[in-house]
Amino acid sequence: MQEIINMLEVILVDSANRERLVRDFQKRIGNNLFTASEEETKIYDALAYIFENYEPDEEVRREDPSLYGDDRLIMEIDKALTKLKKVK
Repeated sequence: MQEIINMLEVILVDSANRERLVRDFQKRIGNNLFTASEEETKIYDALAYIFENYEPDEEVRREDPSLYGDDRLIMEIDKALTKLKKVK
């Protein structure tokens, strides 16, 4: 579990590589390349799903209102990290 949490923390601080890191997180979760409790897995799965609508390019986001940028991404990660701390 700590490895996944570390991935999320890196996404928060590494804005230059954020899009790649988000996609790496999604692949890891989608391929079940981690060990976690059922409750933790639900949080990771939900976050990976939410990440589907992350788009760092503001112009692309203007064309599709379902997409969001860094501010919401950070908020969603913070919420997930808070939930994960309660699970421990």
